[in-house]
Amino acid sequence: MQKAKFNILAILLLFISISILQGCKDDTVTNPPEQTAVDSTGLTRLGSAYALGGAANVVLFTEEPLHTGYNKIYAMLHDSTTGLLIEDAHVLPQLTDHTLGGPVEGTPEEANTKGLFPFAVIFLSPQAVADNVMHWNIKIGVHNHGHQGEPYGTASFGGLHIADNAGKFVEKDLPGGPTIYLSYINPANPVIGLNNFEFLINKTTDTVNFSPDTSYSIALKPVLLLNGTLSTGNINPVPAGELRHYTGKVNFTAAGNWRINMYMTKPGFSDSTYFDIGF
Repeated sequence: MQKAKFNILAILLLFISISILQGCKDDTVTNPPEQTAVDSTGLTRLGSAYALGGAANVVLFTEEPLHTGYNKIYAMLHDSTTGLLIEDAHVLPQLTDHTLGGPVEGTPEEANTKGLFPFAVIFLSPQAVADNVMHWNIKIGVHNHGHQGEPYGTASFGGLHIADNAGKFVEKDLPGGPTIYLSYINPANPVIGLNNFEFLINKTTDTVNFSPDTSYSIALKPVLLLNGTLSTGNINPVPAGELRHYTGKVNFTAAGNWRINMYMTKPGFSDSTYFDIGF
């Protein structure tokens, strides 16, 4: 009789132990639920990671391979316990390279019509071989508004290949002032005639904190490198919109390799730089 009681007690303790272990398991381990699909047509999947503590799985998509300068990125979030698409969340992207950072544009608080959270990052240097986990990383903070308790967690994306975007990214150390970074954005697919011209200037004094710099007047002088032909009818870019990108018009009178010379001025300062584009 005493042995039977002992066996019953042992079985009860076993069930209790199993229940406790099941309750302590991370929700990414136990039978991950089927995830709601989204339309990612035209985008390339960069990778996926779990936002530890935020009960969210994060997938990143890009419009083109990562490169120095401006990169548009989209985050897709799924609740790690239900598999449902997360459209109500605060997404906080961050760039790190060892102890340094990089400019980030956008901290979306809701998904777009496709269920994706758009933002942009500006890589300041190329990374040919991902040989160190401390090199360029994209970190995605997720404040999961739709999950019980609205948890917060961070997903990390490392092992990135960053191509050198020659002619479309410029770094300038200004005497006695900040370092500025000019990132080409548009036209992505130039044509003969007038094209929308768009770029971004960021500044920093410590390579940790960055902000857009809209303090310059810009005059354009595009030249066709083949024969030195200058184009006319350009519209000088000025900061515009919520993102404060410099926008204007550039006139390409023929197909070929063009250098968009830009003359930058502000009180007490003048300089020049350029972007190269070919089609």
